[in-house]
Amino acid sequence: MKEQVSQQLYAYWNGVRGERMAPQRFEIEPSRIAAILPDTFILEAIDQDTARFRLAGTRICEAFAAEFRGVNFFELFPVIDRAELKAQVATISTQGAAGVFTIEASTAEGKSALFEVLLTPLIHTREQADRFLGALTPIGRPDWLGYQPLTITRLKHTELIWPVG
Repeated sequence: MKEQVSQQLYAYWNGVRGERMAPQRFEIEPSRIAAILPDTFILEAIDQDTARFRLAGTRICEAFAAEFRGVNFFELFPVIDRAELKAQVATISTQGAAGVFTIEASTAEGKSALFEVLLTPLIHTREQADRFLGALTPIGRPDWLGYQPLTITRLKHTELIWPVG
């Protein structure tokens, strides 16, 4: 994890988690992470093929020039990347790891930007995690970001972090 937003969100999530696999969804207090809320999102796992955005911060929506509420996270990526993402999300959900992904998003004109994505599990209604608290942060924030919509997204790197406890 290299981006400050990811580090702050992970530290908050890990503190709330304590010694458990994941905190309960209702334990997350947005006011405690107010400074990074524009870069955060919550996903809801519907099934193994669907992780729907329940909400997404303003900087995320501005960067992609899209409203993400209701969008399936996996469908942001080409088919070739989805199997890897689904496997990582399944591990995060059942084993309590945090996922760190590097993605590349491009404009129709060919400009591209790298993003760090953090995905942490939350327990809402099931014994395993069925919600995810995450952050999507540009790496190096290009000056054109937010002025040209990002339309193509590719998975570049994945890593699982195993919290102590």
